[in-house]
Amino acid sequence: SLQHRSDAQKTWEAVRTERARLVAALSLLGFAVSPSQSNFVLARVPMGASAPALQQALEERGILVRYFAEPRLRDALRISIGTQVQNDRVLSELRALLERR
Repeated sequence: SLQHRSDAQKTWEAVRTERARLVAALSLLGFAVSPSQSNFVLARVPMGASAPALQQALEERGILVRYFAEPRLRDALRISIGTQVQNDRVLSELRALLERR
């Protein structure tokens, strides 16, 4: 690990950059995103949307996000930070799904 520290730093920076971009885009879609310093975000779905329905619809499209049926998390999705292309796809699919409701 110590021998590849510069590679790890590039990866960490990419995650930070994509996390900020993903949070901003999710916020524009109406999600309330909790502050995060990790490689995922917890995004509360917009009013009138269903977290389990969005999770299922994304899974049907080949996109895996986490949904937890715990009382305090029932309105949220856990979305891992991916590459720019992967994050763009998640955002595109979420945009399309939210427009249909």
